Amino acid sequence: MSTPETSHTVPPHVPSDRIHAFDIYHDPRLMEDLHLGYLALQQAAPELFFTPLNGGHWVATRYELIQAVIRDHERFSNRELEIPKTSSPFRAIPINLDPPEHTPYRIMLMRHFTPAAIAGLEGSMRRWADVLIDRVQNDGQCDFAETLGAGFPVTVFMEMAGMPLERFDEFRDIVTEFFSHVPRERRIELQQQIFREMEALVRARMDRREDDLISRLIDDRVEGRALTMDELLSIMFLLFVAGLDTVANALTMAFHFLAGNPDMQDRLRNNTADIPNFIEESMRRFPITNGVRVVRKDMEFAGAQLKAGDMIVAPMTLAGLDDRRNPDPVRFDIDRRKREHISFSTGPHLCLGHVLARAEMRIFIEVFLARIPRFRLQEGFKPPFRAGIVMALESLPIAWTAPAKA
Repeated sequence: MSTPETSHTVPPHVPSDRIHAFDIYHDPRLMEDLHLGYLALQQAAPELFFTPLNGGHWVATRYELIQAVIRDHERFSNRELEIPKTSSPFRAIPINLDPPEHTPYRIMLMRHFTPAAIAGLEGSMRRWADVLIDRVQNDGQCDFAETLGAGFPVTVFMEMAGMPLERFDEFRDIVTEFFSHVPRERRIELQQQIFREMEALVRARMDRREDDLISRLIDDRVEGRALTMDELLSIMFLLFVAGLDTVANALTMAFHFLAGNPDMQDRLRNNTADIPNFIEESMRRFPITNGVRVVRKDMEFAGAQLKAGDMIVAPMTLAGLDDRRNPDPVRFDIDRRKREHISFSTGPHLCLGHVLARAEMRIFIEVFLARIPRFRLQEGFKPPFRAGIVMALESLPIAWTAPAKA
């Protein structure tokens, strides 16, 4: 029996010179190094190609094409964001909507993620950074990926949203499985579970408001009216899967680089004003998301014939690694004069939380480097990468010289 991974169905409108077998979940090049693996794909495959794996889909490999797919909602729709297609009955507002339907929801949500709103969270962020670092500082080692890389941004977001912090491990298990490569049936089960959890939280806040995002969304208005329960749950589903995973992965990628580059640690420790540029270069060099769209109508694109219903992946991973936009793209250079990436997406679906994400990364790096001396990867470490639509480094054991005991 064929599976999404082994199916080799090629539609008749795909010419043979556009076919290139590539598995976004298990390609050996990605398992060795996610980003260099994608770069090797860019160099080996056509700029736009069709892979028959995972249900069959197109892949764009150059900045201009990736940007066009992500921005052009009239030709490429967000209504289906899974590879292979799940045709799930659940949707995430606003990301599964296209303009103009998407726009009122985005305007409403943006009010909660403005620079001013995020600046008001800085005290809480610094407090949580200290609390979490307190737990490991004297040990001289930790697995950064979950203990700190996820521990910090996920805790900050759960507190902001109004999710119970005592369920941190349980909620993280749900979201990490959701972003792993699971069968369609299991993915829908996980969506159902998340919706149930979010409904319980929303109903609790309907009975008693708190100083949190869930309460504010209940009282918010979109085009002059209150959100329905279905809309609230759909929005909370998106916030759950995004807030509990993506920044954790970006922060872990950044610390993977820092652990192997003590001079960069010293530079950021001594010059905290360089941290924002470091973050931008890290997001360019080590992005973790790949855009997915469904073709809305028959068209010609990049010299190929695409048909309505075709799926297409626009790897934001590859945009910043395109040497046509970023010369010598593999080199990590925080002084890069012209840096181009779309790691937070672009156009109508620019990540709602990009200000929060940048603030979380900036504050945690600053606090960590102020408290922890030079750190390094533990001996024998081989990165366990998770490929797919949202990518991750699942473990990052680091070590440093612990403070002398009194």
